[in-house]
Amino acid sequence: MNTQFSRRGILQSTCAALLGQALAAPRSFAQEVAPTPPAPVPAVPFPAAALEQRQALIQGYRQTLERMLAKMPLPIIDVEHHWGGGERIALAKLIDNMDSNGVALTWLGPNEKHGSASSLRTCQQFAQRLVPTIVHGDGPRWHGHDLTLVQEIEDDAHSGAYFGMGEFEARHYVSGSNNRDIHMPTDSASFHGVFRTSQETGLAFLYHHEAEDALLPELEKMLALYPKARIVWCHVGRNRNPQTWTQLPTPQGVAAFIQKYPNLHFDILQSGAGSIFPPTGAAESVLYYGNKSPTLRSEWATLFNTYPERFLIGSDINTFRWNNYSDVIFRLRSAVLRVLTPDAAEKIAYKNAWRLMTGQDW
Repeated sequence: MNTQFSRRGILQSTCAALLGQALAAPRSFAQEVAPTPPAPVPAVPFPAAALEQRQALIQGYRQTLERMLAKMPLPIIDVEHHWGGGERIALAKLIDNMDSNGVALTWLGPNEKHGSASSLRTCQQFAQRLVPTIVHGDGPRWHGHDLTLVQEIEDDAHSGAYFGMGEFEARHYVSGSNNRDIHMPTDSASFHGVFRTSQETGLAFLYHHEAEDALLPELEKMLALYPKARIVWCHVGRNRNPQTWTQLPTPQGVAAFIQKYPNLHFDILQSGAGSIFPPTGAAESVLYYGNKSPTLRSEWATLFNTYPERFLIGSDINTFRWNNYSDVIFRLRSAVLRVLTPDAAEKIAYKNAWRLMTGQDW
């Protein structure tokens, strides 16, 4: 199949489906509690030179989205990409994949060993497509509670050169692509630095936390302490251990967090209906049913339609999952965006990411 839009067919059908969904979207969560809007992005005193450069880049990003919107209904901003420095994958190949899958912009988060400045250098090569992002917290310095790394992240964020922060790991399980069995408490000194920096600068950060019930209080403590921080909790719709994860892997549990914390967002699980988490044997995804043609469960569609301001698209692609790129984007388009209301689909595909990275509504 030609992925450049025999996947195009899904973009065309998405447009038709969005129009068809516009008149009727279940609102059961809204009937329980009125939706809480996301907290406003604070004004940030970045250096004057940085503000000028930011506005120039934002204008380029806007032009990219406008060009894509003239051709397709739903360009995507990918907020979770793990870039390994081009050691094994040519940067031009990433742009090709973005073009083939209707991805307008990618937040390019570098590995810890390359440093945040590597994102600046890389993004300059495709300045209207790649968004400079501070390093991911998934390496030995982060896991080793290296507070000099946290200071570097804070300095990078206050420089005004970046539009987002990377993915920071709290609880992380060993999986098929890594051997990290990690618990960095969310109320640790390192996370205090990240939350504080996000609150001070308005830069969003990605947050990886396996949703064990016993570990949720440490997150809630930080969400209450830093009400203006911008958090994107990764992989909503995952359940890797049904015995210890009972609150978050349900639409009602996610809705409760959304209602309580206006600063909290989620990116949507990338794996399909048939994926199994080997250590527990659990079916990872609680979003979909049907392996060959994944279908979003109605209760999750209701959640996304009720709180569309709180969800984003992240591919979670890295070097080891590179060949999954098109499948991940296709699944998120066909099984999620296509069945939502036009308003919800637009916000989740690109408008929410635009607001978080620019501080401006699209």
